[in-house]
Amino acid sequence: MAAARRMAAAGVVGDPVCTMASAGRPDPALVPQGGRIGIGSHDGYWCLIVKPGS
Repeated sequence: MAAARRMAAAGVVGDPVCTMASAGRPDPALVPQGGRIGIGSHDGYWCLIVKPGS
């Protein structure tokens, strides 16, 4: 969620910790299936992190 907050504060999509980042409504088909993922959102910004070894 911290990365999504940083993106929202800056008004830009992208953060070094995000494997995938987006603004607006994300497409669930883009989320990797299986493995361990973390998703954070804030004010319309989304950050997906795929954990190593997934």
